[in-house]
Amino acid sequence: MGSGVRPLKRLGQHFLKDLSIAQRIIESMEIGAGDHVLEIGPGEGVLTKGLIAGPAGRIVGVEIDRRLTPWLWKQFGQDQRFELFEEDFLKLDLASLIEGKKIRVVGNIPYSITTPILFRLLDHRQWIEDLTLTVQKEVGERIVSLPGFKEYGIPSVLFQVFGRAEVLFPISRNAFYPVPEVDSIVLRVVFFKVPAYKIKDVHFFRRLVKTTFGQRRKMLKNTLKAIEKDEDTLRTVSIDLRRRPEDLSVAEFVQLSNELVRFNTRRSRGGDTVPKK
Repeated sequence: MGSGVRPLKRLGQHFLKDLSIAQRIIESMEIGAGDHVLEIGPGEGVLTKGLIAGPAGRIVGVEIDRRLTPWLWKQFGQDQRFELFEEDFLKLDLASLIEGKKIRVVGNIPYSITTPILFRLLDHRQWIEDLTLTVQKEVGERIVSLPGFKEYGIPSVLFQVFGRAEVLFPISRNAFYPVPEVDSIVLRVVFFKVPAYKIKDVHFFRRLVKTTFGQRRKMLKNTLKAIEKDEDTLRTVSIDLRRRPEDLSVAEFVQLSNELVRFNTRRSRGGDTVPKK
């Protein structure tokens, strides 16, 4: 768009230059009147321009590169709906952006910090309606993967239990400047108002998923010993622990977590570990 700013490798910058792709991303969001939209890394403002042209009630950009902020203010500052934070998104207080309405997140995020950004958004999902993000193809595939595939792992389980994830469409490398060395896709995640399944202890659930996938080729009966020392408890769960984590569905992970939490709760209260018949 003519900012004159050269992308910095240390920031992982690849500016989206294809206006038709930008328009397709914006149209896919179906932004409604009054929606609050947060854009991560506006860069030269290709996506921002599409947001400004739409009916959003509030448009917040978060840009770490202070070389770009004068250009963004010049292009969009005249619109009263537009706000710009000159800081690192990973350090931004998301709660401070909430004005009585959940935010919708969009962005062409740096591939070097894609995972930290995604998990920060996941951790703040109570304030977020949905995500529409350009990410590295293999990252998007991990999030939407199903059990039994090599891409299935921690991101798959955690994002799918808290939201509906899908790949919208691929983007050519030539749509960016400079041209990246990886393929890209547009990922959509719509967070559920409540999790897909009732989780008794979310902290334990996340620990369980991360622990088991930490040694994904081992059977569950071996990896679970790191978080459950009582072998009697492990023998009572309904999930076959000879299976590997990559074979369990999201629902089965929740079931396993809830059973272990229930047994531990009963034990801490002095009850029997194994339910009586």
